[in-house]
Amino acid sequence: MPGVMELPFPWPVGGAMRLGLHASLRRFYRVIPSPETISERQQSTATLSSGDTPPASVVLVLYERDDAEAITRYTNTARWFNEARVRVPQVFGATNRSLLVEDGGDLLLAEHAETQELTQRYVEATQVILSIQAHGSASQNPNPDWQLDAGRLRNELAFTEEYALRHWLNSDPSQGRDRAFERLAIATAKLPSRMCHRDYHSRNLLVGEELMVVDFQDAMEGPLFYDLVSLLGDDYRDVPTNAMVAAIETFWAGDRTSMPVSTIAHVPDEPSLLTAGARQALALTAAQRSLKALGTFGYQVSVAGCVEYAICA
Repeated sequence: MPGVMELPFPWPVGGAMRLGLHASLRRFYRVIPSPETISERQQSTATLSSGDTPPASVVLVLYERDDAEAITRYTNTARWFNEARVRVPQVFGATNRSLLVEDGGDLLLAEHAETQELTQRYVEATQVILSIQAHGSASQNPNPDWQLDAGRLRNELAFTEEYALRHWLNSDPSQGRDRAFERLAIATAKLPSRMCHRDYHSRNLLVGEELMVVDFQDAMEGPLFYDLVSLLGDDYRDVPTNAMVAAIETFWAGDRTSMPVSTIAHVPDEPSLLTAGARQALALTAAQRSLKALGTFGYQVSVAGCVEYAICA
């Protein structure tokens, strides 16, 4: 594969398997060592400390073409998330077209069984959001030229209009809809701004001893509730009510201690009972985020030919 041979694989490569469904132009492969290396590894494991043991597998991220800017953005943003104490895949190497990163395993939050642990995982995921926001308030934005402002939010809705409503659903243009989209983008952009992952949902959270966050390279400042509504208004799984309530309580308690939202509304004593102003802000952001996701799915179905995404919309 072009742009791969220069990567620092930790052992002779034995094979690669393409990974899952991704709404991305990148391709992802799990790479494993040669049979000889596996045999040697099994024989030597007893004598090596965990720090000396090479990983059992790694993930190769392959871009469509050379894109040094995107690769640099990924590595810089990964470093920023590490500084925020958010678990992301370790980057082992990079070329202008590819990345070699840590393998976080196969269990996505999207596939986690509905147990008491699931509720705790949603609390943990919400704590990650708070960590991202707190570090964003105290440090340099890794993508300072990007922001989910009114212009970018309006572009998201224009993308939805073109690829979901027109190309996929064959809906005729509507001036009324255009005006509604314009008002929604402007209103959402007026909400308090915090650092966001920007695509924070259950398929981008890998479950291990702690959650591993992936697909973070487009992180930027955006509306306060953007990551929270992305997590709880997930298109890939139904979030149980108790998990949703626990997540909102966690967010509200954390936000009022470190990042007051008095610009939205008075903070209530009971964090699960949001005031009217906060509910309105949450609803605005949820509408914007859901329409943005609809545009992504519409593009995947109508242009990329990935009909699997029709069920997500």
